[in-house]
Amino acid sequence: MRHKPTYEELVKKIAHLEKEVTRCRQFEKDSNRSAIEKAEGILRVMFDATHDNALLLELNGTVLAINAAAAHGLGKEPHDIVGKNIYDLLPEKIATVRKEQSLKAASKKQPVRFSEKTHETFFNWNIYPVFPENDHGVKLAAFGQDVTEQKRAEKILRERDAQYRRIVNAATDSFLIFDMDGRIVEANPAACHMYGYAHDELVGLSGQDIVHPDFYNIFDDFKRKVQKSGSFEAESMDIRKDGTFFHVNVSGSLFAHKGNPHLLAVIRDISEKKRQMEQLQQARKMDALGTLAGGIAHQFNNALTAITGNIGLLEMDLPNDQRFSQNIADMKTSAHRMAHLTSQLLAYARGGRYHLQTTPIRDFLETTLSLIEHTLKPSVRLETDFPLDLMRVKVDRTQMQMVISAIVANANEAIEKKGRIRVSAENVEMDAVPCIEDMKPGPYVQLTISDDGKGMDQETRSRIFEPFFTTHFIGRGLGMAAVYGIVTNHGGSIWVESKRGKGTRVRMILPAIQVETIATKTSGEMGAEAPVRGEGTILVIEDEPDVMEITRETLKRLGYIVIEAVTGKEAIQKALSFEGAIDLALLDIKLPDMSGNQLYPQIMNARPDLKVVVFSGYALDGPAREILDAGADGFVQKPFSISDLSQKLKEVLLKSSC
Repeated sequence: MRHKPTYEELVKKIAHLEKEVTRCRQFEKDSNRSAIEKAEGILRVMFDATHDNALLLELNGTVLAINAAAAHGLGKEPHDIVGKNIYDLLPEKIATVRKEQSLKAASKKQPVRFSEKTHETFFNWNIYPVFPENDHGVKLAAFGQDVTEQKRAEKILRERDAQYRRIVNAATDSFLIFDMDGRIVEANPAACHMYGYAHDELVGLSGQDIVHPDFYNIFDDFKRKVQKSGSFEAESMDIRKDGTFFHVNVSGSLFAHKGNPHLLAVIRDISEKKRQMEQLQQARKMDALGTLAGGIAHQFNNALTAITGNIGLLEMDLPNDQRFSQNIADMKTSAHRMAHLTSQLLAYARGGRYHLQTTPIRDFLETTLSLIEHTLKPSVRLETDFPLDLMRVKVDRTQMQMVISAIVANANEAIEKKGRIRVSAENVEMDAVPCIEDMKPGPYVQLTISDDGKGMDQETRSRIFEPFFTTHFIGRGLGMAAVYGIVTNHGGSIWVESKRGKGTRVRMILPAIQVETIATKTSGEMGAEAPVRGEGTILVIEDEPDVMEITRETLKRLGYIVIEAVTGKEAIQKALSFEGAIDLALLDIKLPDMSGNQLYPQIMNARPDLKVVVFSGYALDGPAREILDAGADGFVQKPFSISDLSQKLKEVLLKSSC
């Protein structure tokens, strides 16, 4: 059975419990006081440690607590300020503002924020109302942050930004600022001008709005490379507001704009630079092709020299043999046409430098048209009208032949089905052609090339002589701008008459040099004059065996003694060692060990009285002209006829004997 406590035992236990409860309550009270005191200690350390100004005030301004930073700002220690009125320690103007803001915080029961400026410092203040639980009146907690250095930095940044904007706005290069999504957020005047937009139109556009579709990936590359390496540079094709494309160089970097990362792009229009580079590359390519053309023509002319030389020897051996006369004439005609082809290559290699010759225009036109007639469509008929009394002109025959060929080719293309091309010429006086300006009065030859093709409208006709203008998808032959340049450089003029569906007529006039009936050699009468015999010793300096052989045989037939040299060094040695007189040297330009212009002064040093005739498969321009300017006595173009060679040798040797 459980023991039942007595009353006395119950009283004792109750007394014990009361004692324990009292002890527990006292412990709890002591513990709370300790925790509060500990928390207050931590807050005091934090209060004193902060660099910001911190104060606890009565509503009337009496200082209940102040940290070291705030006290030192007033030039005192915290214990010197506690219990005093803060407004008495401040300048009147500042005290007034703080009092107004404190009352505002207390009345509205919410924090207030304001800035405070003296001539030296800037502060941002936050005043909080504090309502104690015992409701012994509202207190104020004030916290002030010294932002003087920040304000100075902001001022410097503003000044730098203003300076940057002045520089950017004055820059000729375009500046665009993109956000990280590729949208334009700022642009300088140069960019607006480049793209053809007003500032407000350009800002807000996407990068893809101003970039050619082929370069849409450039912004992703821009962003990736800038984030990886800090910079970016590339070329792009951009689009103006009017839809035109242009080449640009883009360089950029990361840029802090309004506190956020952006991409700054510096964009430069390089269209003109690209065009110049393309022209330079084209010029270099044309120079290379010209060099190649000259080399081919040189080799081809060497081969032709052997052919024409042997034809000449056959004529000398069979002067009156009718069995072979027609065969020889046909071979001469073919050789002449081949020589004409090489002259075209040499003209190309001259790079536009003209070699003017007095030319019977009637024979020239007949020869030119016979060479290009096979290029016409079978359905196109070629008609000509060339009077016998046509005057002569002084032209670069190859260049002018390319002009005729280009105009006829255009006429041929304009005829879509059956049609005709008519080429005519006539003598005119300048006074009879009043529509041509800036031309001197006098005699001219007028060439007219007309067709009954599709013709041109007014806009096309007005642009036909513009550089790079073409109605073809693929450029072919000589452009009309080049045609215009060649004709005007010859002192002539050219104009076009055309209507849509009515055909085209091209007229050109060239200055005439004399008025007489043409009586000249035909293309088949190459070197028809009889060879002129001579005497003397000739040093032939030539490295091509076939050319040396035919030259040696020809000179012997003409009565000369021949000394042979295949290199420059051998030529100098023979010029020094030959005991007799050497009357003349035939000098090739291209030798295995040195060039002709290098050899000429050395051979003249060995034989000061030596006459020198340059003979070469290259044109007169370039090295040949240099040797002639240095004192050489003549030039013979390969392939040469025996009569032409003999006449030149006789001419030079006769000068030496006078």
